[in-house]
Amino acid sequence: MKKHVCPRCGSSNIDWIIPQVWSKWVCKDCSYTGPAIEADEDLINEIKADWEENKEKYLEEEDIRAQRILSGEEKRLDDEMELEEEDELSD
Repeated sequence: MKKHVCPRCGSSNIDWIIPQVWSKWVCKDCSYTGPAIEADEDLINEIKADWEENKEKYLEEEDIRAQRILSGEEKRLDDEMELEEEDELSD
């Protein structure tokens, strides 16, 4: 049987942030925000094992990304990537 779970930690302790927007969920265990996934027990166990093994790395990457967003660096990086893609398409 499949359940809605957090794709980051595999927890089923998730809630809709806004019920009208089905893709916005929040995990009460790891603070993930975004779409939930439907998973069977095998996939849930796989996600949980990966989370336990790499938890610190994932949280550190999230902190770095949050700092970039707050500083505006993330927006600049996205803009640069868009320009590169446009250059590739113009040939």
